[in-house]
Formats: sequence, structure tokens, C-alpha cells
Amino acid sequence: MQASEALIIGAGPHGLSISSHLRGRGIDHLIVGRPMDTWRNHMPVGMYLKTEPYGSDMSSPQAGYDLEGYCRKERIDGVGRGIPLPIETFLDYSDWYIKHQVPDVSDVTATEIRAVNGGFRVSFADAEPVAAKNVVIATGILPYRYIPPQLSGLPSELVSHTTDHHRLDRFAGRRVAVVGGGSSAFEAAALLHEAGCEVQLVVRGTDPPLWSGRPKPMTPLVRLQISRLCEGSWRCQLWNSPTAFRLLPQSIRVEKGRTASGPGAWWLKDRVGVVEMLRKTSVQRAEASGSGVRLLLDSPTRSSLEVDHVIAGTGFRIDIARLAYLPEELRARIGTIDGFPVLTRAGESTVPGLYFAGAPASFDLGPSMRFLAGTYKLPAPLARSVARRAKASPWRRGRQLTPA
Repeated sequence: MQASEALIIGAGPHGLSISSHLRGRGIDHLIVGRPMDTWRNHMPVGMYLKTEPYGSDMSSPQAGYDLEGYCRKERIDGVGRGIPLPIETFLDYSDWYIKHQVPDVSDVTATEIRAVNGGFRVSFADAEPVAAKNVVIATGILPYRYIPPQLSGLPSELVSHTTDHHRLDRFAGRRVAVVGGGSSAFEAAALLHEAGCEVQLVVRGTDPPLWSGRPKPMTPLVRLQISRLCEGSWRCQLWNSPTAFRLLPQSIRVEKGRTASGPGAWWLKDRVGVVEMLRKTSVQRAEASGSGVRLLLDSPTRSSLEVDHVIAGTGFRIDIARLAYLPEELRARIGTIDGFPVLTRAGESTVPGLYFAGAPASFDLGPSMRFLAGTYKLPAPLARSVARRAKASPWRRGRQLTPA
């Protein structure tokens, strides 16, 4: 059986950044997963990143591997503050980052993590098992996608989640309801409308959507208000600071860890403004109706809505019990609060050597963990923690993982 100091499960921005920082410290490790799968296959063609380009890159212990460095080295123009960043450009940057920083990702699927002999034994569907002293779970948001019970009883041909669609133009000419009041719902509605769909947005909130403003001219004061997560208020600094966020009461951390994402992107406002929006409206029940769906509504304007398809832009609910590769005996040892794992500043859970990165870390380390900004907050402390554990009791050097 192969053995390694650390195994990273997940090859999205957080897993890749952690691998880069471990590599920078010379720590023997493996990283497994399909590189950038969520971004490449579960985000819609034509979308733009919500954050400004300066907050839309991945961290590295070496300078020059951010988005700005990529554009400079590859001579790419048209990327900068105040210019919405297309997902296609971000994926091109990701491929370049992987080539130079994390070239040895193994595209295999973890099926079980077991704690053994002061470390872990990780099994795979398509490779031999690996022994690792430390395991980092960075498997992204897909395991946590949430469809409300009112919508969950219908087949996928009638009801789906925003992450189910890479191309929304397949709904051209059809009637589609998008349920939700966040960025993913708004962007899906805009893209559907632009693809030639008849779209209704069903939004439970009573107030009009809150939109960010166009970036202000750069001044010393504006510069002080900028973080990688957002700009323009003290909340940006708080949500982007794990140290400060950890000082907040538990109830606030749970709420903000789930919901604090800031206003909608300024460039989306006009595109959503042409879409019919049913505010103060909640879905009571969904039922099949002919070849489509009838939504029964609690709304001041209408009691039902007939559409061909419903897309739930209802986000994600973190609950590590949804991770099928964590057996009950290991999961029972992981301290949790409202489904989130309890973590140290370095992302280590109550099981020594088991770390979490990305959205599951947002309860203890703040909302930035749900975004690319989080890759500048966790990988370095996590790599230092793994290095200390390696120094205290090193494992034998491993080899590259290959499919069975």
C-alpha cells in the first residue's frame, strides 16, 4: 500500500491551493479528484464570476501565480477591476495554474476514509488504497446542494438544481421557473432569458434585491476597504478575516457561515431587471401537470404557476453527514455544530490529522471559505500544521497514485 504524509481529496481551487502550499514546504503528499470539476461541468456557460478579478484567483507560496500574473505572462488583455470576469477566462487561468503548480493530480474517486494506526486508510473506486498520516477533505459544494422539500418529490426532468446545468440554452423556447433569491438564481434567470426562455423568478424575500455598486475609482480610502472577498464596507474585512470571525458568538457564525455572501454583482442587475420577478412568494407544493410542473404558491399576486421546468437556485446546506466516504464510526468522532465540522484555525477537525477546506470551514473560519478568497486564508496555516505533524512523526515517502 502506498503511504504519504498527506492526501488531499478534491482538486478544486481549495485543494489545488493547499497542494501548492504543501509542495512549497516540500511535504510529500497526493492530491486526487477531477481538476476543477464543479467549475468546468456544473457552472453555466456564459456566467461571470461574482468577485472582482483581484479576488478570483488561487493562492500559491510563489509570487506570480495569481490571475494578474497569468494575464501578464500570457499577454491577455481585458481583465481588471470593474470588468466582469468570464468563467471561460477563469478556467483557462486554472489550467495554467495546474500545469505550473499542481501537475500531478490523480483523477480517481475516494470511496471510504478509515482511521487506522495514527493515520488514515483511504479507498478508491478506481485505484489501490493509500495510507496517509493527514487527510484534507476539499471536495467542494456539490455534496451539499439543497432542493427544498416542496420541490424534491418530482423527477429531474421536471425539477433540477442550478448545478445540474452546464448549458442553459437547451431550455430555449420553454417556460422555466427559477426558485431562489441569491446570485446563482439570478444568474440562471438572466442566462435563461438571454437564451430565449420565458422565465419567472420566484423569490421569497419581500424587498428588492440588493446589488453592489460599480467599483469606485481607486483612492487610498477605497483601497483600505478592499478585501479579496468584496469591497466597500467593514463587513468585507470581517467576513474575510478568519481570526476576527472566530471571535463572534456561535449563533452568528452559524448564520453568516451559511448566508453571508454580500449583494448581487452590479453587472447582473440590468440583465435580471427584464425578468418577471414574483416577490413575497413561496412555493407550497409542486406537482406534475401534463408534461410540465404546476407550482402552488403563497403569493399576493397569484396562486399557481404553470411551467415546463423548475430550477432550484436554493443554494447549499453544509452537513458532513452527506459525505458518503465518511463511515459512521469516523463521522461520530468529528465534532460538529449544525452540520459544520468544528475546526482549528488551521482547518483541523477534532480527529487529529483530518482537515476540512472550502465551504465546510465557513462556520469556524468565515464566509470567505465559500469563495476563492478563502484560498488565501487557509492553505498556508494548514500546510504549517501538516509540516509540524510531519516533523514530529514522519511517514515513509509515497509515490504517485495511479488507477488500478
